[in-house]
Amino acid sequence: MESDNQKEKKNRIEIFKYNAILSILFFLGSAFYLSSKIPNFSFSQFTISQMSYFLNPNQLSFFNLLFIIKSFLDLSFTFYVFQHFKLPVYSPTAIFWLIAVLSFGLLGFFPSNQFYYIHLAIVYILFFFWTLSEFLFARLTKNEDFKFLTNNLLLVQLATIFLFISTNNFNGVFEITYMFIIFFWLMIFIGRYLK
Repeated sequence: MESDNQKEKKNRIEIFKYNAILSILFFLGSAFYLSSKIPNFSFSQFTISQMSYFLNPNQLSFFNLLFIIKSFLDLSFTFYVFQHFKLPVYSPTAIFWLIAVLSFGLLGFFPSNQFYYIHLAIVYILFFFWTLSEFLFARLTKNEDFKFLTNNLLLVQLATIFLFISTNNFNGVFEITYMFIIFFWLMIFIGRYLK
């Protein structure tokens, strides 16, 4: 039976449980808002990061901050998941997840309009480690149905990446599609396996 101290600690970190979902909604909502302030901006022509080319200095500061805030929200969710699964920080699953989460925050320090190649390298690292993390977290649940679903969603994500890159159409539509697939995966992961 859990001690009062353990229950209190569990209740305190419970507030972080939905932060990964909130972070996606916050980031996309803010990106849509900022894009509406840019004349003739289209997610089918530009990536979300490429908004940095069109923003004034104040808007750009806010835009860069979005990446950092999303990363912070994801980091607090990470803390919850590590506690839930009693996952050591030095385990491969934890390290890969942390690299993915912190990479997103780094994008705020390296906007594409100033550090294009660094930004692009971070994006590749982010996609690789986030995709790998989904696979590893599915294994943690020890649920064959969820592992099967995750593997299929990963195939959809990889096919989407291949489609957009092979057609030289890497844009905001791709990024939003990718984020919604992650959102769907997170809803199931949190709803069923983080109780």
